[in-house]
Amino acid sequence: MFVMYPYVLIAIALVHNVRADTCGQNRKALGDWFNSHGSPHLLLEPIPPVVSNVATNPYNDPNNPPPSADVYCAMKWSTETDPITGNRKYYLRNFPDEGAARATNFSITHKGHCGACSTLQDLGVYMRENLTTPVRSCGMKATFSFNSDKKLKECLLDLGFSDMCTSIWAYNVKNTKDKCYWTCIWSYVRNEPFNKPDGTLNDCLQCDEDKSGPNFKYFSGRTRRNSGIPSSIKRPSAQFYPMEHCYWYGNLPTSS
Repeated sequence: MFVMYPYVLIAIALVHNVRADTCGQNRKALGDWFNSHGSPHLLLEPIPPVVSNVATNPYNDPNNPPPSADVYCAMKWSTETDPITGNRKYYLRNFPDEGAARATNFSITHKGHCGACSTLQDLGVYMRENLTTPVRSCGMKATFSFNSDKKLKECLLDLGFSDMCTSIWAYNVKNTKDKCYWTCIWSYVRNEPFNKPDGTLNDCLQCDEDKSGPNFKYFSGRTRRNSGIPSSIKRPSAQFYPMEHCYWYGNLPTSS
């Protein structure tokens, strides 16, 4: 994913692990904060309908994904706190436009409807590390494990994802394995870069985009692209929603 800045500024920002989406904060420090302060258990009613565990494999239903409205997922902190952690609870809500969210003191957390990965815990995971290689590694480890489904979910949870977000990621990885296995094995063996010289995706990533992408985007809600978070995979700027995540409270921990 690309932010539309000159390449020199992008390179400087990467060296310091800081980008526009982090409001000038250290990426890992801010990502860790959201991950530890954004558990789904802190969500207050009403919770948007797609913000839930994906209980059945959406790839088994040819009618998926359902139509999706052109909306924005936004959050707002409550003054109510969790009695055990002391963390503030929060709301997630869909809005027809950015102005409607701001008018009710909500902060946009990503473009598109709220889904299984729209919690701030999952935002923290997306923000603090590039997920392409770790998630692929989870898929490879699970492939050669006795209980592959269990190992895949355990590996995704170890990355810091919520149970809800893990559910759609697991289905996504399994579907890509089913539909793109040999294409991706060949790409992996050849150690192909994520993008071809002309900027298009390598064949494995393009297969994943075509075969698994539509359902993943619908049920997850949040992606790196619609959250303004950069990635090592180059994408057309039109697919990227530039934004900032400046809605933490209190002090951020220091991180190198």
